[in-house]
Amino acid sequence: MSQGISVTSVTNLWRNRQSVAPSVSGIEVENALKPLFTYFDENFAIMKQTLTDASMVMVMTRLWKEVLLAIEGLLVPPLSDKLSSQKPLTQQEMDVVFKWLELLFDFFHHRDDQTGEAMGVPADVLKSPKYHELASLNFFYFEETSDLIRTSERMASATAQRAQQQRNRLSAPANLGASFGGFLGSTSMRRTKSIMLSRNLGTMKQAKEEKRKEAQADPSDDMILRILRMRPEAAPYLRDRSRQRERLAAAAAAEMIVRQSLAAGGPRFGANNLPRR
Repeated sequence: MSQGISVTSVTNLWRNRQSVAPSVSGIEVENALKPLFTYFDENFAIMKQTLTDASMVMVMTRLWKEVLLAIEGLLVPPLSDKLSSQKPLTQQEMDVVFKWLELLFDFFHHRDDQTGEAMGVPADVLKSPKYHELASLNFFYFEETSDLIRTSERMASATAQRAQQQRNRLSAPANLGASFGGFLGSTSMRRTKSIMLSRNLGTMKQAKEEKRKEAQADPSDDMILRILRMRPEAAPYLRDRSRQRERLAAAAAAEMIVRQSLAAGGPRFGANNLPRR
C-alpha cells in the first residue's frame, strides 16, 4: 500500500520498531485483499461448474485451514525450544491482520445480500479450534513476559492433570462390569446394555459438540510458547518447558506400550505361569 514513502524509509521503519507507523485506512486494509478475493472468485466459479455443493464446501473448508495457517505465520513463529528471529507485530499491524481475518471469514461464510442466508462454509466450521487459537492471541500478544510464563505454567499444570485423569479412566479394571453381570444375572445385564446403548446413541453427538467447544474455549499453551519465542528474556523458560514436554511424551508413550501389551494378552505373572526354578 503505497503512501508516498520511499523504500529506504520503509526499511528503516521495520528496523526501528519504535518509530510511528503511518496510519492505514479501512479502505486500504480491504483493498490489500482484493487481488486474493479476485483469485478465489475466479477459481471458485470454475469449480462450481463441476463440483456438487457438498464437495464445494469441502474444498472451501480445506482452503480456509490454509488461510488460518497463513495468518498464524504472520503473527507467531512455529513452536520450538529456541528463540526466533521473527519480530512481534505492532498494535497497528495486529489490528490489520485481524481485520483481514474478519474479512476472510465473511468471504468464506458468504451471506446472500438480499436474503441474508449463508451460502458458503457454515460458521461453526469456520470457527474451528485454530480460529479460536488465533483469537486468543489478541489477549496474550502484548502481555508482559513474566505474566505469559505464569499463564503458561498454569496451562501446563491443567493439561497434565487432565492427562492423568484420562489415564486413570483408561486403567480402570476391565472385569468390573463382568462381576456386576454375574450378580445381577444375564437378563439384567442385557437390559443394562440396551439402556446404555440407547443413551450412547442419544448423547454421542452432544459429546462431540462439547469436546469441540472445549477445544475452542481453552487457550492454547502452544500459542503462548510461540509468542515467547519472540521474547529474548524467555529463552531459559523455553528450554525448561521443552525438556518437560519431552519427559511427559516419553512417559505417555511408555504407558501406551504397556497398555497395548496387556490388551493384546501380553505376559502375565500369575500362579500358573511363574518361572520354574
